[in-house]
Amino acid sequence: MKKLLKLGLLSVALMTTGIMSASKKVKVEVLSSNELSITMSEVVEGEVLSISDKKGELVFSEILSATSSYNKTLDFSKLTQGVYYVKAATDEAIKVTPFIIVPDQVKIIKGETKTYHTPVFDVKNGLVEVNINNEDEHEVSITVYANNSSIPMEDIKVSTPSISKTYNFASLPISEYKIVIYQGDYSYVKKVKR
Repeated sequence: MKKLLKLGLLSVALMTTGIMSASKKVKVEVLSSNELSITMSEVVEGEVLSISDKKGELVFSEILSATSSYNKTLDFSKLTQGVYYVKAATDEAIKVTPFIIVPDQVKIIKGETKTYHTPVFDVKNGLVEVNINNEDEHEVSITVYANNSSIPMEDIKVSTPSISKTYNFASLPISEYKIVIYQGDYSYVKKVKR
């Protein structure tokens, strides 16, 4: 029993470490009046670092190679005034840090950095379990649609730190179904064949 309890505690600690590293491995700092420093640790091949304006237009994008430490210094003296977003996307999460450019100065918008965790889908025997780490407590919308239908079969909104929902497609007619999840400005789609 003690061994089982220790294994359970170890797995919870490992899961917590993985979750924390996904959201805390990116650091954005102002270096000088027009420069930002972006530091990432434990970068996995294929992670994406990008910067976009308020309209979503990219001003910088780089697909990263695997490395234990990544650092990029960017000069924003030639960009127009306005709000911009540093986005670091991994398989597990997207971390978004907003900053503003005002005359001759770059400022990070304090308290507005958000982390959006990718939902985890477990599909077995007609059951689909959806798990979402929602540590920033965004409003999350989960909608289920039948194939080629715009009318939802189920639509829920939740904003708890941890979301777990199971859908049973086993008793439904044979078709393709779609689970659409909106978390902040991000959406995820999972198609399920029954």
